[in-house]
Amino acid sequence: MTQGSGGSAADDQDQLREIQEAQDACEAALRSLGEAQRTVDSARSWGTYDTWFGGGLFSSLIKHDRIDEAEQYMRAVDEALERLRRELADVHMGGSTLGGVGVTDLTRTLDVWFDNFFSDLAVQSRLKDADHRLDAIGEALVAVRRALHERHTEVAGRLGGT
Repeated sequence: MTQGSGGSAADDQDQLREIQEAQDACEAALRSLGEAQRTVDSARSWGTYDTWFGGGLFSSLIKHDRIDEAEQYMRAVDEALERLRRELADVHMGGSTLGGVGVTDLTRTLDVWFDNFFSDLAVQSRLKDADHRLDAIGEALVAVRRALHERHTEVAGRLGGT
């Protein structure tokens, strides 16, 4: 497959197909990311209530339910990013800026067994870190989406299409 201008129309058609697959993977990663951000934000809100307003058992249970849900979505983000990295390799675009989210259950486990102010703060800190990682990945995905659009426009222009 050729990357620069001067390739055959068939090469450009193949490249457009590969770019579209990468664009689809990028959109899937963005959707997963949005869900992960929504659930992390919800867990953080419940964590704030639990930590600072003495939420008790009910808020702790909801917080942990949201944390479990957020962990599932963050794993889905990691899987979507892995797929996107493979698709970007097909169109000769590096995906090295797309690190994984990564999830750990350690702080959540400590919070369950030692439900106190300090463990609540530790959970809040981990959720805040996850939120920052998700934001950084979101910025990288938007940049990748823009680069894929530009590449698509370039190749389609060579074909005389859109």
